[in-house]
Amino acid sequence: MALTCLILDDEEICVNQLRKYIEKVPTLILKAYFTNPNEALLYLEHEKVDVIFLDMEMPNFALDGLDVIRILGDSQNYIFTTAYPKYASPSYEYNAVDFLEKPIRFERFTMAIHRVKQMLSIQTKGDTKATDKYTFVRVDGNFQRVDFNDLCWVESERNGIWFCTETNRYYSALPISDIEARLPKNQFIRVHKSFIIPISKAEVINRETISIRRQGKLQEIPIGDTYRKEFITSIENKVIKR
Repeated sequence: MALTCLILDDEEICVNQLRKYIEKVPTLILKAYFTNPNEALLYLEHEKVDVIFLDMEMPNFALDGLDVIRILGDSQNYIFTTAYPKYASPSYEYNAVDFLEKPIRFERFTMAIHRVKQMLSIQTKGDTKATDKYTFVRVDGNFQRVDFNDLCWVESERNGIWFCTETNRYYSALPISDIEARLPKNQFIRVHKSFIIPISKAEVINRETISIRRQGKLQEIPIGDTYRKEFITSIENKVIKR
């Protein structure tokens, strides 16, 4: 189970330590890291990650870690990272997944990752999955049903997205991050800032593109640098190795 994450800490030395830890865990994908909370919030307006490593005190900025949580709310999962034990209590109040006290040991870091995986696994199993088979999108004032099994890819364009099925294309004025959160993670993956694909429909894969068959023709979908590692991790168990 691959997890995506983001680091927000105003001290570069702490950011670099977490980056090194993340690199040691093959199933942990670092999507972005920030020392400025305002930049992180702008990024998270359009992106969602599985967990945020969040520093509590950032004295060089008007916002601290708790302010960030109050702004983002339950849309994200958090692991508190701080040198101050006093934040252990707020970590429970705000339903943080874990609390890591600096300096952070790698063994303790991996325990936090296991907790995130367990939590997300429970959430997935507890979901009714009624929305895992289809969704409705507004098209020309009506609600159009889109079956996930029929989707060839989702493509972002200007102020909305295209749902490209085998026979049709439907436009919806939604950000791509909204549909990314709605699509079942075990079936779909984002491979570029503008594209989400069903993993099972990838036919030919190289470093730069993924080919998917639509209307009898192979169409090339670009792979973004930010998303390459997560995609490769998602298909590793399907690769026959010598």
